[in-house]
Amino acid sequence: MGTFGAALHNEFSKYARQKFPYLGMAAVVLLGVFWVRSIRLMAGPEVTMNGYQMVIKGAISAVTSVIPLFSVIFASVLVASETAGGTYRNMLSRPIGRARFLTAKILFAFGYVLLLVILYIAAAVPSTLGRYSFGAILDNGAVIYSFPRIVGVSLLAGLLTLVPLFAVVSYGILVSTAAKSLTSAVGVGVGTLIAVEPIKYLIRWGDWSLSDYVFTSYLDTSLKVADQAASGLDYQWFPNGWLTSDLGWGLMLSVVGTVVCLGASYWIFLRRDLNFS
Repeated sequence: MGTFGAALHNEFSKYARQKFPYLGMAAVVLLGVFWVRSIRLMAGPEVTMNGYQMVIKGAISAVTSVIPLFSVIFASVLVASETAGGTYRNMLSRPIGRARFLTAKILFAFGYVLLLVILYIAAAVPSTLGRYSFGAILDNGAVIYSFPRIVGVSLLAGLLTLVPLFAVVSYGILVSTAAKSLTSAVGVGVGTLIAVEPIKYLIRWGDWSLSDYVFTSYLDTSLKVADQAASGLDYQWFPNGWLTSDLGWGLMLSVVGTVVCLGASYWIFLRRDLNFS
């Protein structure tokens, strides 16, 4: 654990001095601050919403645009930057194995996407307070969902959202591990993430659609369930069973995608020639 902790500390020290991680953090904070006003303008004065709806709708926008974009860029440079500069040779000459070296980078990337989610919540909730209520969900004065329950539903939705986000990060790690240069890693990682979004809806055959089998299609699924609860509607996490529901299927795809991407990353990195460039 001493060498592993040193590897994590090294990652933190290195990227704390760079500008890009702060750019992603600033983008998420700005989205959390200004999204409340944007939703209010788009919805119009006749639409009444509570604070939970405002925060959750903004979170849906964040986890389907800004957060996965910055997360995959961040993950794509973690290993590729070491490869391009040849600095991983110096790191691996120290008493740390390749598996721990790569594991430290993976956990650091997971920590970054978790930080982005936390920053959005930390920015969105205060900007919503005072304008919209955070209490029990009522219908004509009757309590539909109590304050602890709706908060618990919202937090659970946020935790479940991390599963497909971690799959996105794992894909970025795989690209970073396989790439020979920093530019190709970022280009392939970001290019694929952006290109697959419209393409996955175009590839269809009858009732079969490629979008059903791509984990990025389920980034906001749990948040939509929480939005139903915040609207005072009946909600179910896994209606009609685990794999027959969108959330259960999306979580399964995300876990499988994470395992496959990380497994391939370890296989590539552990077998790599140290003279690789």
